[in-house]
Amino acid sequence: MVNRRNFLRGAVVAAATVGGPGASVLADSPVATAEGVAGRLADSAGSAACTVVGPANGGFEEPVVDGRIPGWTQTFGRATTFSVVDTRASEGRHSLRILDDATNDAIGLRSDLFAAVEQEFHLASAQAYLERGTVALYLYFHDAAGVLLATYSRSFSTVEDGWQTIEVGATAPARTTEAAVLVYSAAAARSTFHVDDVKVERRGARVETFGPSALTAAMQNLVVLDGCAYTATRGLLAEIDLATRTLRRAVPFEGEGSAWGMTTSNGRVFFGVELDAYVFDPANGDLRSLGSFGSGAGTTWSMTTAPDGTVYAGVYPAGQVWEISPTTETLRNLGVAVPGQQYARVVAADDTYVYAGTQPAGHVVAYDRTTGAKHDISVPLEDLPGITVMITAGGRVVYGAGPHIVDMRPDGSDVRLLSLPEGIADAMAVGADGTLYLTGRATGSVYKRVGDELLPLATPITLEETRALFALDERTLLGAGGSGALWWVNIETGGVTMIDLADLGLAEPEPAQSITLGHDGQTAYVAGSSIVTAHGPRYAKPLRFRVPGQSKQLRFVNGHLYAATYPRTEIVELNIRINRARSLGIIGRPQYRPLAMEYDPISKYLLVGTAPVNGQLAGALTLVDIRRRTLEVLTDILHDQAVASIAVEDGIAYLAGDAQGVSVPPTQASATIAAFDLVHRRKLWEVAPLEGHRSIAGVAVHDGVLYGVNKRISGVWFTMDLRTRQILSQGQLPGTHSYGELTIHQDRVYAAVHDGLVFLLGPDLDQPRIILDGLTDGFPQTLPQLAFEPDSWHAWSMNGLDLARLNLEPDC
Repeated sequence: MVNRRNFLRGAVVAAATVGGPGASVLADSPVATAEGVAGRLADSAGSAACTVVGPANGGFEEPVVDGRIPGWTQTFGRATTFSVVDTRASEGRHSLRILDDATNDAIGLRSDLFAAVEQEFHLASAQAYLERGTVALYLYFHDAAGVLLATYSRSFSTVEDGWQTIEVGATAPARTTEAAVLVYSAAAARSTFHVDDVKVERRGARVETFGPSALTAAMQNLVVLDGCAYTATRGLLAEIDLATRTLRRAVPFEGEGSAWGMTTSNGRVFFGVELDAYVFDPANGDLRSLGSFGSGAGTTWSMTTAPDGTVYAGVYPAGQVWEISPTTETLRNLGVAVPGQQYARVVAADDTYVYAGTQPAGHVVAYDRTTGAKHDISVPLEDLPGITVMITAGGRVVYGAGPHIVDMRPDGSDVRLLSLPEGIADAMAVGADGTLYLTGRATGSVYKRVGDELLPLATPITLEETRALFALDERTLLGAGGSGALWWVNIETGGVTMIDLADLGLAEPEPAQSITLGHDGQTAYVAGSSIVTAHGPRYAKPLRFRVPGQSKQLRFVNGHLYAATYPRTEIVELNIRINRARSLGIIGRPQYRPLAMEYDPISKYLLVGTAPVNGQLAGALTLVDIRRRTLEVLTDILHDQAVASIAVEDGIAYLAGDAQGVSVPPTQASATIAAFDLVHRRKLWEVAPLEGHRSIAGVAVHDGVLYGVNKRISGVWFTMDLRTRQILSQGQLPGTHSYGELTIHQDRVYAAVHDGLVFLLGPDLDQPRIILDGLTDGFPQTLPQLAFEPDSWHAWSMNGLDLARLNLEPDC
């Protein structure tokens, strides 16, 4: 695990530009490097041998002497509660029987130590006959001095009629020389079970890690004061010298949050992280907390400063406007802007009023700064689009609502409407001569107001969201991109220069959203927040590509990288060779979160499955024609369900549903699977494979059999005959969150799941087999994924925050 503070202070990142301002190369940074990747690929090409290394008397066949079981020692509980018996055995004639009738006494039997090898994967297994309760299996690693280095365990509580395999495994940590296993019954459980054939296999080096896979430099806002820019990001307030474009200092504040709301007043920087207010004085370096904008969880979305220095803030979910006195620094609640509107998303102020713009319904409310009286001055626009940006200048109020720019007097009169050429406005600034500049989403372009028209000036970073915009002088605009880029636009020429906060050392490792391999089978692409990072022999150093939002799914098709992003549900095509990103379209509301993406080589469609916004149930299947660059959104194939997983074969898409929903009661008792003909656009059949199971996490199709793993009930797996739609087999994967994506590779079906496990599901297996265990979950916000090299058993994935190459050879 990377120490966050040390990483931020120790990372030195050299700036470079490849193919344009949207990409940068990270040099001398503790991220995965191409030299490390390429240099170690050849070293691990061999297959892993499996060797049983212990424990002694794992079959309990040696005679018990004076009540002692050879090779085993009681470490918990009463001696009379376990015994070696000949009434039931998996192999040979004997087994260990544990009878635990107590709820206040744990029972455990531990093996003698046996040899183990550091950095190699060890899998402990046993045959268990569970009559009631729970049986747990532990795996211990020790150094040469007998010091315990690591402990891994797993509990099993599924009662089956017969013997079942129980397993737990891990890679032995550095300095490991010995290992042991423990058979255990917890204190709170009344359990009766037999255990036999206990063994530990050493399976060679299975996990190679290459350092952090992705660095985030994402920022939420930026302010400018006395020649410096300030951003509060990931627990640090950064001060950047705009003349030298270097980091002057980074001052920590409590927690690891970032600030959406920021402003300056009287030579100081004010900002809000969640609902906590802070002030920083650059003169003496003092950073202090001012208190909170209410209680509970929330976000300070915006801040502004009135001409007299008074600071105002808009918050979520209370939808309130707050005031900070510039002299006493006390906080005062001015009340809810519009009842029912949770977001006071933007605020602006003049001598008389503070104005609040709300979401989701767009209202503009003027608060009298003296009396506190408020009134709605909104322009009645169709569908009341949410207010995204607002400023006051020249005695007027200007704000963005959807594709409209509204310019009006403070009382709401003398309205002038301008049309934005794209979806919404992200940021605004007014030059010294009164010229309005703004940025648009989704293109990331900068516009200049000429009369009542908005003329494009430049596109600093294609598709980038803009967090802040400033007119530094009559020739220069400064913008802050959501991915962590600062860019300068020459107003006269449209020329652009930029730096990345990562280039200043203001980046940290972040969890992966998705992973895929390039067409060369060696370059791994890992998506984080607003960045996709490429690792592999093609690049001298990891290369960062900007893609807005979180790329929940990545696929490499015909030399291009495709991303399905959250929360915009945008499909982005990235030309890696020339570093050009372009949008193929937005799936749009109510769709919100991409859950699955597959490519069908017959129809040439990318198939994207999505979940809707909270409070709704109906997901969608979107067909992306990558040749024509068009999107076709198909809803209600799975009634009131998200399309959670997709498998495609011979032009038929198999769609798996999630009926649970968020903040809304489900209408379907069970998740279903539908076969959908992509050519004729029709549903062939639909079936609920397991009644009462509301969420399917992953499906795959191989040789006429559909394999599935459920999220609810977690870890339930099943196989289904596609011709008869009958369930062939089902069971329960071990682990507490054993669900994830399924992958077919070289005629094997794999499931990578949370809790750091990789299973082999088939074909022709009675029970899934653990292929790898003991990983740190690297996909906490999505489902674990595997990206296999085409001609080997190696797959790229994550081990915590680190890029990892996993040896998933199924046979020993």
